[in-house]
Amino acid sequence: MQTTPKPMADSMAEPTGAMPVIQETDALSSFRTTRPAEGLDAGPVARAFMRVNVYIYSKPPKKVQKSVSKGFLNMHIWLYQRSQGRIGGKMGNLDTMLLHTQGRKSGKERVVPVGYQYENGCFYAVAVPGHFDIPGGPKGLHPAWYLNCKATPDMQINIGREKIDVLAETLSGPERERIWAKYSAVLPFINEFQNRASRLLPVVRFTPKDILSERMAQQEKSTDAM
Repeated sequence: MQTTPKPMADSMAEPTGAMPVIQETDALSSFRTTRPAEGLDAGPVARAFMRVNVYIYSKPPKKVQKSVSKGFLNMHIWLYQRSQGRIGGKMGNLDTMLLHTQGRKSGKERVVPVGYQYENGCFYAVAVPGHFDIPGGPKGLHPAWYLNCKATPDMQINIGREKIDVLAETLSGPERERIWAKYSAVLPFINEFQNRASRLLPVVRFTPKDILSERMAQQEKSTDAM
């Protein structure tokens, strides 16, 4: 009988490494402060789109914005589930999965769509805050789904019609940097969040439980063979 691998106690520890430098701005209050990083490989339309987004994320969302965002979020989830991922299965150039987490305070199931990268059987996502760090103002907080993953790393993801039991782990060091580079190559705008943050943004790996079970079985075989 196979046993489900237990998560490491520090599997969702905060990533460590060299801290990024926040871009100098005038509190990000005007459109002229929203220019994305120089050297970004993007055309004029893409750069204009990014400037608009930088302006939107440069301030904490108001109550009306939160209500509108929640409405679109619920519609996205409903369409994804009803169409089994055929609608809402993309976020720009990123594929989208639904994270099923357990609310760290309520204990209830929480569902949220997140763009991901896939590599060697695992799924990777970046925990992007709801707004930038604002010099002299509030800091961008970790998204609720990430805090829920930290509290309960054993969870489930939904990709298309498939539901997969996974273990969530925060990456650090060279592996984090490699996945970050791969992720940001597909979604360059995410670099703006890191440029304007006082900490490294978490990169999370979601490893299917069956892969973990196979690894454990292989380790046990190797130990018995010694």
